[in-house]
Amino acid sequence: MVAALALPIAKGTNVVVEVQPSFVPCSLGANVTATPPFPNAQVQLRCGARNVVASATTNASGVFSFSLDSTQLFLSPTVLLNLCNLVVTTPLSTCNSTLPPVGVLESRIQFIRSSVLGLRIVLTFGPIGFRYSSST
Repeated sequence: MVAALALPIAKGTNVVVEVQPSFVPCSLGANVTATPPFPNAQVQLRCGARNVVASATTNASGVFSFSLDSTQLFLSPTVLLNLCNLVVTTPLSTCNSTLPPVGVLESRIQFIRSSVLGLRIVLTFGPIGFRYSSST
């Protein structure tokens, strides 16, 4: 990972940071293998002091993704790994009335790979696993 992030970047090179397509479960985050999806859920990428950097809405299958130009982040890619989280702000009770009406699903993100496509470097991240948190 360090080698991929430490590559010299030529002038005019565009760095893109993406969160790969990921599934949001309609659950408190325990065993999500047979968990139904969380459709129409608002997902935020929060970095640093809980700054919202990007947001997306899950589709009918509970899947979302982000793709950001690095200039939108105001952070270096190495900072992303340590200071960014995915946060589902839509109440869990929206997808299942027996689940809590307050709190959020949160996941740290992890570096997955880097790709070089001409003058474009793509750094791909993914969630570690969504877990329920009673705080927002």
